[in-house]
Parts: sequence; C-alpha cells; structure tokens
Amino acid sequence: MNPFLAQCRASFEAQATQEGTVEGSQRQAEWTRFEALGWPTTRLEDWKYTALSGLEKLSLHHSIEPREAVKGAPRALLEGIPAPRLVFVDGMFQPDQSMIEGLPKGVHLRFWSELDARERERFTQKMAPARALTAFGALNGALFTEGIWITVDAGCALETPLHLVKVSLTGQRMSHGALLLESEENSELTLREHCLGSTDQPAHSNWVTAIELAPQARLTLVKVQQEGLLSYHTAALHGLQRAGSQLQVFAFALSGALGRNDITLRLIEPHAECVLKGMYRVADRALQDFHTTIEHDSPHCTSDECFKGVLEGSGKAVFNGRVRVALDAQKTSSRQSNHNLLLSDKAEVNTKPQLEIFADDVKCSHGTTVGQLDEEQWFYLRTRGIAADLARTLLIQAFTLEIAEAIPHVDVRAEVRRLLGGTVEENGHV
Repeated sequence: MNPFLAQCRASFEAQATQEGTVEGSQRQAEWTRFEALGWPTTRLEDWKYTALSGLEKLSLHHSIEPREAVKGAPRALLEGIPAPRLVFVDGMFQPDQSMIEGLPKGVHLRFWSELDARERERFTQKMAPARALTAFGALNGALFTEGIWITVDAGCALETPLHLVKVSLTGQRMSHGALLLESEENSELTLREHCLGSTDQPAHSNWVTAIELAPQARLTLVKVQQEGLLSYHTAALHGLQRAGSQLQVFAFALSGALGRNDITLRLIEPHAECVLKGMYRVADRALQDFHTTIEHDSPHCTSDECFKGVLEGSGKAVFNGRVRVALDAQKTSSRQSNHNLLLSDKAEVNTKPQLEIFADDVKCSHGTTVGQLDEEQWFYLRTRGIAADLARTLLIQAFTLEIAEAIPHVDVRAEVRRLLGGTVEENGHV
C-alpha cells in the first residue's frame, strides 16, 4: 500500500468511529467500493495518460477536527470576493469568513454537520451518481468531512452570483468535500466556484458535486482552479437536467501540479440545454486532465461543448470528451470541439473526442486541433509596430478569452477575463 493510501485508511478508520451506525455503514460501503475499484493507474484506459505517482508518494494528513478548530483563510486571499459567499478551508466551512446574510428567502443552505439522520440518508443518495464517476468519488464518500446542500426554490432568481470559496491552507493535507445543488422549477442561479491555495507545500483537494435541475431551471457554474504549484486537484461533477432546463458549466484550470476533472451531464427530458466549456493552461511539468460525458437520453435536447488548452514547457494535458445520443433521443443537436495551442516542443496533449449515436435524426459534430501560434497573424501584428512579445501575448489572449466571453453574467465574465490575462502575463508573455 502506498503512503497516500495508508494515510487514507488510517483517516477512514478514525472517522468511522466518530459517527453513528448509519453514517458509519455508508462510509464503509464507499471505502469497500474504493478498494474494489483499486488505485487508478495508467493501465486503466481512463487513466492511460495521467500518472498519479506523485500523489501516491505523499503521506497527507486528513483532519477530522471540528470546524471551530480550523484556522481561517488569510484575509488577503478573500479580498475582492463579494457577498454572498461561502468559505471552506481545508474542507471545513468557515462561518466567520462567509457572508450569507443577504441571500433571498428562496435560497436554502444546509450543512452535513447539521443534518438529521433522515436528511443525511437523502443527501447520500443524491450524491451517489457523482461519487460513482471515479475511484476518487468513492474515496470522497468514505472520507468527506463537510457537505453543503443548496436548494433554490421554484421561481427564485438570484441576480447576484453566489461565491463558493475552497481554500487549501495547510500543506501536507488532504480535504474532501461534497456539494449538492438542487434548483427547482423556473429558478435561476449563478455559482462562482473559487479553488484557491495559500501553501507552497503539497496538498490534495477532492470535491464531488451533484446538480439536479427541475423543469425550466437555469444554472450557470463557473469554476476556476488557482491552487498552489504543488497541489493535486481531483473533482467529479454529475448534472441531471429535466425538461427545458438550462445548465452552463465553465471550468478553468490555471495552476497546480495535477488536476483531474470528471464531468457527466445527463439530459433526461425534452428541450433541455447544456453548455460545457473550459480552458486549461499548463507549464513546467504540470498536468491537467478533463474527462467529460454528455448523455442525451431524451429528444429535442441540445449540447455545446468546447475546451481549449495552452501548453508550454513540459506541460501535459488530457481531454477525453464523450457525447452519447440514445436511441430515443431524436432531434438532438450536439457540438463538441477541443483546440490546443502548444508553445513548446516538449509540451504534450492527448485528445480524444467521441460521438456515440444510436438515433438517426440528429445533428452532431466534433473536432479537435493541435497547433502552434499562427506566424502570419504574429507577423501582421509586428508590421503594425507591436513588439514581438506583446504580439505573442495578444494572440494567446485571443485564443483563451473566447471561452470566457461565453459566460453570461457580466461581472463574472469580466473577472475571468482579468484572471486569464494575468495568467498569460505571469508566464512571461509580455
């Protein structure tokens, strides 16, 4: 057993003794499933290009202390993140640093630590599809320390984004969290997810998210990873959409030693629409991996997926995008694309778009590109008096900002634009 797993087992055994019989049996079931699945290795097709050798060597502490004992995030790290906001540090909710007083009455927050036995059982059942996506989902079910359950009432439209802040504060530590988000009929919410780090030591964040949209519900989720250079980030998201619902997911992976995002969106009733867009930037020896699945299980649904990558140094990336159209899902419209910009001869990307179509009356397309900066465009900018490095920066920004421009909320869109521009500058392209 590698050091990481040994510490996970010790944490599981310690945590199981502190909860009731029902919760303990649920954790035991997830741990048993995790052991049955086994540690992900490159011998598995879904992990063929993503080696976890760096993570498995780490003996990371997993705290199960009460939230009151967890140190808060540095004030500077939270500056500029407005209310309403929910702050989690090393997986534990921080009420003193959160600002939720202004939430409308139609938005309800419940935390795992405050749920009764019946509510915990329901929460666990609703989280099951997301935790079933990967072995790390099972590990999350066995070890998670805090969960949050967000419900948006029917007809409630929250104009201001809700900010979910996840901070990896302490080095040599792992954290496991769970988010359940239910949007009822004709509701609307924008959720801005901040994944931040304030340690220069190794850390592991492992969150699982389950989303359920009722008919005509609208949800936009914007997630940005800005963790430490030695951080490991694993996450799973499962979305379930009913008739006429609209789900937009934007994922930006901008830092970290290794990131793995597994995203599955299911359109199970007619006229549901989903948008899945993302951007990853890797440098040095970092790796970012996105495995996505969009399942069209009902007719007259649409999906639009586009991921872009910028790779330099010895950076590596993986994109595996699967779109499945069921036999009864006639009149499906689906687009999928993946575009990569290599800024170094040592950079590497493995991309695999997939279409599985069982219906015959559909409009589906997919494609992928891997290339370098357009020399003609660069030369054109140079002839207009723009310095060489600045011309390079402008071309990279034009490539990446297209994803951010699709974010519907104007303030969130502007913020992500600034972050992407800053990322280009930090990597020396000015």
